[in-house]
Amino acid sequence: MEKSEFYKLARQPLLLNQDTLKELKKLTEDFPNFHAAWMIYLKNLKVVNDPGFDAVLKKAAPLLPDRKQLYRYLHSKAAQAKPDLYLESAGIPVQEYALEKLESSTPSNKLIDKFLSSASGALKLDKPPAADKPLSPENEIVAKSIADTDELVTETLANIYTEQKKYDKALEAFKKLSLKYPEKNSYFATRIEEIEKLKNI
Repeated sequence: MEKSEFYKLARQPLLLNQDTLKELKKLTEDFPNFHAAWMIYLKNLKVVNDPGFDAVLKKAAPLLPDRKQLYRYLHSKAAQAKPDLYLESAGIPVQEYALEKLESSTPSNKLIDKFLSSASGALKLDKPPAADKPLSPENEIVAKSIADTDELVTETLANIYTEQKKYDKALEAFKKLSLKYPEKNSYFATRIEEIEKLKNI
């Protein structure tokens, strides 16, 4: 199939018939990753009411990146069909009036337009609650999760603090561990001395 003939079929689906069906089938077999050829081939199958349409659709749909575009293309009226934006991305030229019509038919989102047209300025963040005010239940949960607790201190965490060179936190963790586990007190005392030496270097 010649390139000019392919473009002509893309622009005018009324020209699709049994003869073009054979050529498009060969084109999709020769170039299985040519998405626009698959779309036009499927349109041709639909136009001529080919009984193999469903089988080919099941095979081709996963190959195409935009199945919504395929659906729109297949269900457009043959007499009113315009070249699709998808076909343009595949290298098929699209007439300017089709793009203008597409742009004019795109619904505008008033909220987004209003936001974009408003004067941009610094975002205002809520001030953190004062310390003397009682916290809301949600903020209280957040405050509790941020606070360090003795029950979460482990030897592994203390070692991680040491590796990260957060010596103050490591010292505090080992001191808590020596109180929590008096049987390992001599080991923790040794670790505390090592960390203090590292801290003073």
